[in-house]
Amino acid sequence: MKLHLGCGKRDFGEGWHSIDCEPFPHVESYSITHLPFEDNSCDLLYASHVINYFDRNEVILLLQEWRRVLKPNGILRLAVPNF
Repeated sequence: MKLHLGCGKRDFGEGWHSIDCEPFPHVESYSITHLPFEDNSCDLLYASHVINYFDRNEVILLLQEWRRVLKPNGILRLAVPNF
């Protein structure tokens, strides 16, 4: 399973679960902080320019939630404007 977190208008197409707070037609869930997936169920999580909207303490909780759903040896791809 592949998740596109904070997808916005961009739809990666078939095989991707799109998550964003806006109700675009391709969005399946509206919270990137509480993912509706089982533990260790995702192969790939992709988030571009999303974590910069959270403060330091929130980012820790956010990454813990993403790690919860990520399979062992799964991939987390992050893009940030200013690390």
